[in-house]
Amino acid sequence: MSDTSKSTRIGDLDAYLEECFREKPAEEVENFYGSWAETYDEEVSLFNYNGPKLITEAFAKLNVPEDAEIIDIAAGTGNVGIKLKEMGYKNIDALDGTKKMLEIARKKNVYRNFYHMFLGCGNKSPIKDGTYDVAISCGGIGPGHIPYSAFHEVLAMVKQGGLICWLTVNPNEGKEEESFKNLMAELTNNGKWKAVQDPIRFEEFFKKEFALFHVMKKL
Repeated sequence: MSDTSKSTRIGDLDAYLEECFREKPAEEVENFYGSWAETYDEEVSLFNYNGPKLITEAFAKLNVPEDAEIIDIAAGTGNVGIKLKEMGYKNIDALDGTKKMLEIARKKNVYRNFYHMFLGCGNKSPIKDGTYDVAISCGGIGPGHIPYSAFHEVLAMVKQGGLICWLTVNPNEGKEEESFKNLMAELTNNGKWKAVQDPIRFEEFFKKEFALFHVMKKL
């Protein structure tokens, strides 16, 4: 598919991104990404999206053993999984709220298990508590995607001493930023997790937007 045809399908890039990050019910999120799944890997380059490359390069510096059990949250079409496999990781599972995205990811042969579910919606998780050494998420936590309250569920999936890593745009000022800071403080003050390092800022996460890479350790 040429750049011209891709641009025509998406239309206004800024408007498309605005819709991507608009707060909406889980059903709308799945419809949005479901309609994008087949062409996502080709078209995401229109936004100069560098998320999978940035997060896996940062993750590599944590020196997590290659036999670690990893859950890729908001795995999408599997681009983070591909890079993790290239780094030597083999025990990787995928979780995403869009079934069609997971169908594309399945074809890439990098994940063992697939979980189609939305976090932060009150759904019962099929994942046993303390299953994973690492939960990793690229661009999936925040407005229009997974709510910050879902960190409670993510923590449950991870073993004591395990890592929760995510890369996403900084919360907007106002209620969104307040919600994020309150949740981070709540989990820290209640002894649920602690920061492994200060957040790392990456420029040009997509277009000219920066993103922060967070790493927390479950206590």
